[in-house]
Amino acid sequence: MSTGRPNWQLTEREWAQRTEVVGGQKLTRPPGETGNEAFDAEPLSTPRIPRFISRTEWRAAEPAQTDTTHFWPEWGGIAIHYEGGGKEMRPQHTPDTAIPHWDDCYFQVRRIQHVHQNPLPLVGGEKYWDISYNYLVCHHGYTFVGRGLGYQPGANGTRWHNERYYAICGLIGSDDPQPPQAMLDEIKAVADWVRAYDRAGANVKGRHVKGHRDFIDTKCPGQLYSYIGKGTFD
Repeated sequence: MSTGRPNWQLTEREWAQRTEVVGGQKLTRPPGETGNEAFDAEPLSTPRIPRFISRTEWRAAEPAQTDTTHFWPEWGGIAIHYEGGGKEMRPQHTPDTAIPHWDDCYFQVRRIQHVHQNPLPLVGGEKYWDISYNYLVCHHGYTFVGRGLGYQPGANGTRWHNERYYAICGLIGSDDPQPPQAMLDEIKAVADWVRAYDRAGANVKGRHVKGHRDFIDTKCPGQLYSYIGKGTFD
């Protein structure tokens, strides 16, 4: 895997052939598919490969621990989040310099991880062992790998829901415009990904994509909630 800046002009097939590690696991075909090399068929295997930005690429800090033991997403599914109040969509995507700029998506994800691992004493907030989301999707249509595949998230509000639902965060705030199609399409791709690779929601009758507000009293996931109701991510 290249540790340098990704080539944002990669075709879908090139993205599929990328050597990528998510959640400590090399990406392979979904269960039941055959073939000796990952994603060597044309057309691409379902689901579409999300446009992953690895933890190495966004310069993630090391997690304090990990937890794959207490996670059963087949009995839950997928929880959609947003970043809360204010404007969160960053105008830049790829960094202008070797060090990500505060106004680009890379810096935004690093800031979220830092706050989750090091909450400010006067502000409060829970201290997490890593960024609390499994994946974070920017409005440019790319997916930052958070805790990744197979790891229990910390963002869903209760231990019960963290043990059963993947946490996917759209990097959008309440004061931002409606989410662009690129973000919606990429969230759908990530949802399909965890369904195919970790059977998210497989044992649940009915709809298994929820909003954070379905679990606790919160406005999260803001504008994204209406798209859950429309079945955009199913």
